[in-house]
Amino acid sequence: MRMVSAVGVFCGIVLLRIPLAAVESQVYHIAMEGSAPYYTPELATVPVGNPIQWDNQTATDHTVTHKGCLTKKTCAFDSGSVPPRKSFSLSFLQPGTYPYYCRLHPIMRGTITVIEPKVSAGRMKIIE
Repeated sequence: MRMVSAVGVFCGIVLLRIPLAAVESQVYHIAMEGSAPYYTPELATVPVGNPIQWDNQTATDHTVTHKGCLTKKTCAFDSGSVPPRKSFSLSFLQPGTYPYYCRLHPIMRGTITVIEPKVSAGRMKIIE
């Protein structure tokens, strides 16, 4: 679980540093399917630190391979072969956009966007 906290003083009001469990880890599931759009959802937005799990719901192997693995750029992830009824998970992605595809079936494409979570001021305890 990622911890978020806030500290501050404003006009004589002290905002106490309190860990917030507002950023609960939630597993984001993406299904590998045998028909378009193949990865469902095809475009996914996930808060940083949350696990992402691709579930192979087809009768054939697939991969989940970051587009950077094809070039001299950074290869952020590559699942290797994911057999039928198995899954691939990761949770270490930094904020950014990650296009990916299946090495075995290049028509299968998706994009993960990892974002920083927003902290709500309503969750801070104010002490006067």
